Amino acid sequence: MALITNHTRKRKEWVYLGTVKKLKLIFTKGNKMAFRNLTLHLLLLLFLLIPTRGQAQAQAQQDLPFSIILHLDGKEHQLQNPLILKDGVTFAPFRELFTLLGAKIGYISKYGRLLVWAELEGHRFLLERGTPAFYHNDVLLSLPEIPPLIEGTFYFPLRFLLDHAGYRLHWKTGSHESNDEPVKAHIYLYRSFPGQMVEAEVIDSPGTGEKNTGTGAKASLPARFNPPALRVPVLMYHHLLPGEEYDGSSGTIISVEAFAEQMDYLFAAGYRTVTLEDLYLFITGQKELPPKTVVLTFDDGYASNFQYAYPIMKQYHFRAVQFPLTGKVTFWVPRMTREMMEKSADVFEFHSHGHNLHYYIGDRQALLVLSPETVREDLRRSRELLDCFAFSYPFGAFNEETIEMLKETGYKMAFTIRPGYVYPGDDPFQLKRFGVYPETKLEDFIWLLENFK
Repeated sequence: MALITNHTRKRKEWVYLGTVKKLKLIFTKGNKMAFRNLTLHLLLLLFLLIPTRGQAQAQAQQDLPFSIILHLDGKEHQLQNPLILKDGVTFAPFRELFTLLGAKIGYISKYGRLLVWAELEGHRFLLERGTPAFYHNDVLLSLPEIPPLIEGTFYFPLRFLLDHAGYRLHWKTGSHESNDEPVKAHIYLYRSFPGQMVEAEVIDSPGTGEKNTGTGAKASLPARFNPPALRVPVLMYHHLLPGEEYDGSSGTIISVEAFAEQMDYLFAAGYRTVTLEDLYLFITGQKELPPKTVVLTFDDGYASNFQYAYPIMKQYHFRAVQFPLTGKVTFWVPRMTREMMEKSADVFEFHSHGHNLHYYIGDRQALLVLSPETVREDLRRSRELLDCFAFSYPFGAFNEETIEMLKETGYKMAFTIRPGYVYPGDDPFQLKRFGVYPETKLEDFIWLLENFK
């Protein structure tokens, strides 16, 4: 618990006594500035006596009065940073603990945002200062409490996150032989097997006062945010080229520089990206998303997305969706290869744009002209090749029969090129997107995200 030091108490006493003496002087001499001086001194006194917001927050958390010994794989590790008990949740130092677990860790601090991440035995965690939103293997979830940053050390909810990583946690508070010897708290971590975590395995930490919700903090728990997002913008991109290589002749190509500026804005403004699985759960009312959630999509699967967009998004840990054509379709620009798709899977997920439906027959899109049998086979083949569940309509063309065929072939959502936001309760086969084009300036981009009507 944050305590007022003797020095601080004495300082407040000095100010108080000095104020009293000055008040006596003011009223004794009949000073003309009596009321002004009185007001100033009272304000100073109130400023010192009333705790600031930061002091109040510090008083709401306390270092656990234990020497912490971590037991892992038969070895003991003395934690250098204390555990913190805040609002009934025990927090541990992120870097120190995940380093002891053998995780690959890192961070990004830019535009006032601090993100930390850890990769541990097939588990990827991405947390951010000041928000309960976090990612576990690219799934957006919510922490029980906002992780604090204390004297430059980032803390995380100990039991909650380790349970997600497949660890059982058990506390044991050791005894001391004399009053001068500090109590030692022993934390035992055991690796568990997937699917074997049960409620009984979450054990209260004796002496810490930590709350036990009895849920076991399973990854399947729905995310909760206050306030939640009411809508989500989905952005649509196509081909990218460096500014000096683009002559402006195509309406779907944007410059690499413009794309980088847009991604910088998204990060600086606090936006988060989500996968299509999260978006589907949002649409169907099964999951909340935080405000400033956005979905990034790319149609046609151009190689430029791998060459230019991929490294820009990767630095911010953004996720995005590729809708490639899976057939042998000839474009005037290269498309992503299988090797590119595999290398960029940490940013992109891949869903269908059709196998061989990206062309016109006369003035009508092939999807609307070909026989139902041909279309069904095309849709089925593309979905099976990509092992996906979402579809992007080629040239935005579809009808009720198209939607029925998508359902029959195993898809559960599809995207149009109609502008607008995605809301809970929307038809998952008529989802709207905002196209980003060469004429989309940054102010237009911001307007699409926040103020489109």
